[in-house]
Amino acid sequence: MESFCVDQEIETSRFWHDLQQGLSFCNLPETEDRTQNPRPNPTVEEITMVVLGEPLTCLNLCLEGGKQCPGGMLLVPSLTWLQKEPTNERDLQTLRVRKAVTFDSCGRTFLDIFTPPRRVNYFMNLVTGNEKADARSPSNNFLNFERDLECPVGVTEEMVKRLDDRILTRILVADAGVAYPDTLAFPFRPKISYNLGDHDISVVPVRNKEDGKENIRSQLGVFLKRLLKKGIEKVVVKVPGSASPGVSYHSAHDQAGVYSAMCQGLDVLEEGESIIVEAFCETLKLLPVPHLDYEEQAVGMKTQALSCTIRAVVCCTPNGNQLVSDIVCGVGHADKPLDGGNTLPLSLEGFLSQWGFQERSEIEKIRSMIKAKAEVILENWMRYESKLKKEEIGGSLMRTNVLGVNFVLTHQEDGSYDAVAVSISNSRKTIANSQIHEFQNLSKLGSSVRPLVATMVNCSQRFLLQGKHILLIGAGEEFVWEAVREYNVKITLVDGDPNNKADKCVHKFIQCVIGDRNNEDINAEKIVQLVRTHDLAIDGCMTVVDDYVPLTSLVCKALRMIGSTPEAARKSKKKSLSQKSLEQSRVNVPFLPNPSLFAVKTHGISQPEDVTGSSNHIQYPALLKPEFGACSYGVNLVKDEAECMKYLVNTKNSEKMTNDPPFGKNHGSAMHLTEYAQGTKHGVEIVVYRGKLLAAFVSDCGPTRIPQFFETSTCMPSCLNPERQRHLITAALQCISGVGHTDGVFNVEFKMTPTGPKLIEINGRMCAWFYRNWVRTVYETDILFLNFLIVCGIQPNIQPFEPTCQFMAILCSPAAHSKALSRPGIATPEILAEAHERGEIIYYEMEPLKEENTDNECGFCAISVKEKSVSEAKKQLLAVCRKYGVDTQEHPAEYVLSTFVQSPSY
Repeated sequence: MESFCVDQEIETSRFWHDLQQGLSFCNLPETEDRTQNPRPNPTVEEITMVVLGEPLTCLNLCLEGGKQCPGGMLLVPSLTWLQKEPTNERDLQTLRVRKAVTFDSCGRTFLDIFTPPRRVNYFMNLVTGNEKADARSPSNNFLNFERDLECPVGVTEEMVKRLDDRILTRILVADAGVAYPDTLAFPFRPKISYNLGDHDISVVPVRNKEDGKENIRSQLGVFLKRLLKKGIEKVVVKVPGSASPGVSYHSAHDQAGVYSAMCQGLDVLEEGESIIVEAFCETLKLLPVPHLDYEEQAVGMKTQALSCTIRAVVCCTPNGNQLVSDIVCGVGHADKPLDGGNTLPLSLEGFLSQWGFQERSEIEKIRSMIKAKAEVILENWMRYESKLKKEEIGGSLMRTNVLGVNFVLTHQEDGSYDAVAVSISNSRKTIANSQIHEFQNLSKLGSSVRPLVATMVNCSQRFLLQGKHILLIGAGEEFVWEAVREYNVKITLVDGDPNNKADKCVHKFIQCVIGDRNNEDINAEKIVQLVRTHDLAIDGCMTVVDDYVPLTSLVCKALRMIGSTPEAARKSKKKSLSQKSLEQSRVNVPFLPNPSLFAVKTHGISQPEDVTGSSNHIQYPALLKPEFGACSYGVNLVKDEAECMKYLVNTKNSEKMTNDPPFGKNHGSAMHLTEYAQGTKHGVEIVVYRGKLLAAFVSDCGPTRIPQFFETSTCMPSCLNPERQRHLITAALQCISGVGHTDGVFNVEFKMTPTGPKLIEINGRMCAWFYRNWVRTVYETDILFLNFLIVCGIQPNIQPFEPTCQFMAILCSPAAHSKALSRPGIATPEILAEAHERGEIIYYEMEPLKEENTDNECGFCAISVKEKSVSEAKKQLLAVCRKYGVDTQEHPAEYVLSTFVQSPSY
């Protein structure tokens, strides 16, 4: 075991004072000392994110961490509060924390001791990067502290140096296609090579300083002449250091002055550092502001020229995307460099308003431009970072999750505006600067680092999950067993198909005939025996195949795994039993509606005689439905007993002519009647752990095709107002609780009637790839990942993002779209796949297209689009439908999308 013993009494005392000062400023209580009662070892694996840093530069980060993951965000001032120990893997070290300040959800903080020391699953060293640290500073002791850690790391010394390398970041900005100033750079004995590409960036390496001065003299004149030809009259000289004394402005005509400043900078350069001269980017001129013009004339005083720096904080999201979380401006006089120390933080809207912008659309256009540029810069940086070796980035699981991009907004010759990226701030500086802004606006406290914290939590959970062994019953769709690579889990697949192509993707494939639903107990025993025979150490068991939900519940019970009980699986699998369970539910939560409120009346039909007199129990028109069907197979609207008898007899006759039950597949073809609920159809993907609601995502369905109720269209996020969406989420929670589900990811379907939600069915497993992909894109939340965590006994910590886009889809079926879908139609699978590759549509094939037509068929494919709003998505999808011939008389696109209208929020 390795520990770090450095006398830190002075540092710790300052740390404690600064922490209490920061908490007091935020109107939060003082830290409670709980060191006399050490925290015990948790019974389950938990998130432990450790930040090494100073409170006055990262308190906003830690407080936001406490909100998102109470008890999981820890702050330490010194390495003496941490310890390392060897692992069994390669030369990596496990990091543990012995003592820390723990942050809770309400802003409370605790000084804790952990016995035994707690295993760290995310580490961020925010002291790394301090320049010229003195001998007492802890920075001298952890320069390469993160290099051999097994857990994910957010900042390393190596990556701070690369982010502080102005030449490297300037090249990557240019590679990203973002505007930048013309640049001439002189690195002193550079430690990395630069791939300049075809950019206005010149790099002249300096091996010794005397020769370097001569190089500066010869290259500077050429550079300044080129700038003057472009009409650039001013240049900026930058020497190492982020503070304003390291930056000076000069006239492009003053070659001697520029040379002198550069030589002075050269004298203080250390190896790997550089001096830069670049074109000055002038902030766009103020638009006419009447009251300012009048004041100038009345006072007789000319307003001094102003400049503005714009800093965008851009974070990596849990799914590896990029998101600008804040844009902060600083206004000052144009004759001196601007930074956070000599300007007051100002919103982008405030800056543009001061500059005379009044049109909201123009302000939003500028914001979108800055946002897009900052996000593409981080994307390019992450691409560059991914190509580096472990030694170059400073750790095996190192990833930069936040940086700052500093822009100047300029006026172009054509009258448009452009944001020029003039510098990049490393993660430590970005977090410190964001705190300065947020402390002056406490209502925004934590907002700029919110995506960063969500990503830290996600990385921690991935670390906890990696290496877990999951028993998957039934192959399902490819997306499940393909996820093993992304999440580094082991999957043992049990499936009846010996030729299943999943066997090449999973850790272990076991072929076992488990299709007979009449012998689930025997099938479960076979699987349990196979697990024991193969000596498999299983951490969790799950399925994504609806047919295997009851079987999986029996296996979970036998192996004592987390999952649905056999009773809950049976109740949710049989539709009429789901409804009756809600009617008879004893779930009694005083502050939630009784589950019976969401049930509809049903009447079981096991033989034709059961239809006679059914009108005494069920109000017609009603729905005749299979007990175990899916995708509206076998569903029919019946107006009276006679019509019900007719459909039932037809069904029974069809059953006699085939070996496979037509609707319930392997579970049988029992039918039942249910009262018709009038309203719009909706789906809820709901995540629960130990009976607690963790997250829920609502989608809408368009008008179904009566009388068989096949789905025609769908969209996410829901167009319902927030109140109605909350009703659906509450209904989903009460319905799954009413049948006994407590752990997992479930899909629940409802009709939203005038009096509230009414249950259609409960699916005892998560949704298919289609909706999983939508949820992941819209909310940055992967419900498959959450399912993995839950079955392995790891409580998910979820903070779904605000919706970032709008999905909308048309569901195509052979019956309605046979002409367009069949060769030589204009929307064959091959044509739609090509449109998908071009990015025109998002194409998802549900099942192979069959030549024959049947009355009971599911959708063949989904054609969807992704836009910024409901109206834009509907407009684009209508155009796509008309282009590819899927706007048909039987399936008019205008009609099937008609219910998708954004409701006002209230």
